Amino acid sequence: MDLMVAGLLLLVMLVLLASGVWIGLSLIAVGALGMLMFTARAPGDGMAVAIWGIGSSWTLTALPLFLWMGEVLFRTKLSENMFRGPAGACRRPAGACARRPDGRPRRRPRRRRHRRSRTRRHR
Repeated sequence: MDLMVAGLLLLVMLVLLASGVWIGLSLIAVGALGMLMFTARAPGDGMAVAIWGIGSSWTLTALPLFLWMGEVLFRTKLSENMFRGPAGACRRPAGACARRPDGRPRRRPRRRRHRRSRTRRHR
């Protein structure tokens, strides 16, 4: 019996979601239907207290503020400017490859020139 009721509630949820109802509203509807089927308490009173208690907690305030901060950084191009500023300090200094680890300049190896043979080859 319980399995049939759970299947019915799941079916109602899937039908609501497939018809385009928002997830939150479909969860409230299935919860109200379940409360009507299993409890003697009115679903409006019990769900109003539960929804208000969850929605008014200070824990949830960080998420929208974090998203808003990211949106402000994206729209104002502030994040690009923040990373463009110290980018010059992260580059290699000029001539860094021309020094040895002890600080002395490195000698460049002499180029070997290819000697042409003095005798010309005939084609």
